[in-house]
Amino acid sequence: MSDVKMEDGQIPFDLITLAHQLLISSQNESLSEVKKLLDQGAPAWYQDDALGWSALHYAAERREPKLLEILLQGGAIWNALDRWGRTAGEICLSLGDEKGWEIIRNEGIRSEMLHHALAGPSSPQSDSSTNIKLKAEDKTSAGDNLTFLKSQLTWNIGDDGKERVLDADGNGVMMGWEEPLMIEHVRYMTNDHPNAQPSAEGMTILNVGFGLGIVDRLFQQTQSSSHPKPLNHHIIEAHPQVLQYIRDKGFDKIPGVKILEGRWQDFLQDPEKLGEVLEGTPGGMGYDAIFVDTFAEGYEDLKAFFEVLPDILEPENGIFSFWNGLGATNATIYAVSSGLAELHLEDVGLDTKWYDVLIPDSLREEVWKGVRRRYWELPGYKLPIAKMKLI
Repeated sequence: MSDVKMEDGQIPFDLITLAHQLLISSQNESLSEVKKLLDQGAPAWYQDDALGWSALHYAAERREPKLLEILLQGGAIWNALDRWGRTAGEICLSLGDEKGWEIIRNEGIRSEMLHHALAGPSSPQSDSSTNIKLKAEDKTSAGDNLTFLKSQLTWNIGDDGKERVLDADGNGVMMGWEEPLMIEHVRYMTNDHPNAQPSAEGMTILNVGFGLGIVDRLFQQTQSSSHPKPLNHHIIEAHPQVLQYIRDKGFDKIPGVKILEGRWQDFLQDPEKLGEVLEGTPGGMGYDAIFVDTFAEGYEDLKAFFEVLPDILEPENGIFSFWNGLGATNATIYAVSSGLAELHLEDVGLDTKWYDVLIPDSLREEVWKGVRRRYWELPGYKLPIAKMKLI
C-alpha cells in the first residue's frame, strides 16, 4: 500500500475516486466495468470506512465467482478483515457459496506459498498485508516466545470447571477444553502403529511443549491389553515454571520419560544435540510418534519444525501431528493455514490426512471467562496426521 501514497502518507484523491467507483461497481455493475476500473489503476485493496468492506467483500455478497477471480487477479487482498474480523471468505460461507469460498481459500494458499518460496528458508516473515498474520507482531508473552519464557504463569480452574494455564497478560497458554482433541490426536497416532500392538515393546514418543501435560498423560495411559506403555517418552519444554510443574507432578520420574530442558530449536537445529534427542529410539532412526504444541510461536516456527522432521521421524511407520490452532478465530484463514501446512509437509516428504472433529464446547462463554484473548472461535477442528511418503 505504501507505493500508492503521497509523501505525507495520504492516498491521492484520484486514487480514492477510483477506489470508491470500484466498490460501487463490485456491488451491482458488470464484470467488464469492474475490469475496466482495475485496468485504470483502481486499488482493489481499498476498504470503505463504514463496514471496512473491500471490493472483494461486496463481490462475495453478489455470489459471482468470476467477479471474485477478477478482483483477486487485480490485487484484492484475500484475507482483508472488515470491522467484525471477517474476510470475504466468511461472507461466502454465510451465504452458502462454497465455490466462491474455495476461490478465496485457493488464492490464499497460492499467495502464501508464493510468499514462502520467495522468502526462502532462512528469511524472516514478511509483514506484507497480503500474507497471513498467524503470529502476533508484538513483544508480549503471547506474541514472542522468548518473552513468554520469561513470563509468570498461573494455573487455575476456569468457570467451565477445567484446569488452565494463563500467562502474565491473562492469555490462555493451554486450557482443559482441549482434552477431547488431544484424545483424538493420541488415538490416531497410536491405535494402528506396529509398536503399539500387544507383542511390541512400545512406541518411542517425542512431545514438544508440555502445557498441562494432557497429551503426555494420554500417551502414558495408552497401556491396556492391546497397547503397551511407551518404550521411551521424551519431552522438550523450556518454560521454568512448567518444568517445575512437571517435577511437582512427578512426571519426570515415570519410567522411560526424559525431560529435555530448553527450546526445541536448541535441540533439533543443533547437530551436536540432535544425538541426545534421538537417544533411545531404535537404532537412532527416529521417533514413532512426534507431537508439537508450543506457545507464542507462529507459522514460520511451525514450518521450521517441519524441516527437521526427516531427521527425527522414524521413516517407515513414524507419525507426526501438531496442535492445529493457527488462525483459529477465522474459518477462511484457518483453512488456508491448514492447506499451507499440508503443502509444506509435502515439501519435506510427508503425506497428510485430515480428520474433522466437532468442538461445540469451545464456543461456550464460560470457557473464556477470565481469559484476555480467545484463541479459538470455530465449531470444528482439523486434526492432522502426517507420515513419510512411501517410495
